[in-house]
Amino acid sequence: MAAVTPVTGNKCVGNYENDDPNIQLYCLKSDATYTCATWRKFRVQCPKLNSLCSTQSEAWVAAITVCNQSLF
Repeated sequence: MAAVTPVTGNKCVGNYENDDPNIQLYCLKSDATYTCATWRKFRVQCPKLNSLCSTQSEAWVAAITVCNQSLF
């Protein structure tokens, strides 16, 4: 099957040639246009004195260099 590239026209949902999904973040930029942003995994960096912080925590977020929107 042919690969489908994730673009804003298909809401950033595509697939690779082997039919695995290729999904990117449909991202609203500050100029009110949309772009497809790649994902990046961030791991928490806990200070030694904080017993409530778990070093096992992580989150997938849009790569900041691609997407210029606020996370919060």
